[in-house]
Amino acid sequence: MQRIVFIVLGLAFAFRVQCAEPDYKQVLVFTNGNSVRVRLPLTDVTGKVRVKEMSPDGFGIPIAPSRTSLGEKHYLEWQIGYDIPNTNSPSVVPQIQFQRNGETKYGHELAKIIFESVRRGLLSTNDLIREIEALKKIQPSEFEENQTVQVEVSTNAAANGFQSAVERLPQFTKTTPHGSVQIQLKQKQRAVGYQAMIYVCLPMNQVLDMSGNLRKPGPAKSKETVYYDFNASNAAFILDIVHAFGIASQQHNEDIRQIIGKILETAGN
Repeated sequence: MQRIVFIVLGLAFAFRVQCAEPDYKQVLVFTNGNSVRVRLPLTDVTGKVRVKEMSPDGFGIPIAPSRTSLGEKHYLEWQIGYDIPNTNSPSVVPQIQFQRNGETKYGHELAKIIFESVRRGLLSTNDLIREIEALKKIQPSEFEENQTVQVEVSTNAAANGFQSAVERLPQFTKTTPHGSVQIQLKQKQRAVGYQAMIYVCLPMNQVLDMSGNLRKPGPAKSKETVYYDFNASNAAFILDIVHAFGIASQQHNEDIRQIIGKILETAGN
């Protein structure tokens, strides 16, 4: 009987650990006074958020955050999303629903940032109306997804009979005082071709610790999380992120316009 109790307690502890692990890795969007705050994992190097060191080519160099003193030359690369197929995430906005290929999608992450920014007056409905009009005017030739991928093959045979080749992928970057947003072409995992991915790059010297103060330089602690605030001083950066999706691909353009439209409908109620 005593052994059974120990087994049950052990299983319960393991379940709590498994539940806590995904929670730490999860990107959370919530409000903090007049700001929209994002919580980001600092040491989940295989997830949506990675720490990089700045490099001249703009792609950045991935580093081990727990073995590096993180400071001014480092930044967080966040692969931001805007939708989710269910309402299971704390960062979902159930009021924002739209259809893609017959499937219902719900606003998530960026959608919640926009939604809460309008509610707190960081962005106006006029800002969103102007953005929709700008996104409508983007021509297919301007989408990064339609840009040419170049492959350069060396004319000289490499060592041991191997031929060298270099693949050049276009990358769009917009740099602001509050961070940068990048559009990178990546090979599709389950299909042929390339897809445009959006990354928000946040300087380490602008992220906050758990107390809401600027994080001090130093290595990351185990399962450490940091925070970034969107507020009145950097609200224009949100529109830069929105516009990045608008020029990434036709699908992103249509999706983001649907999301903004739903937010405008909600704001009018």
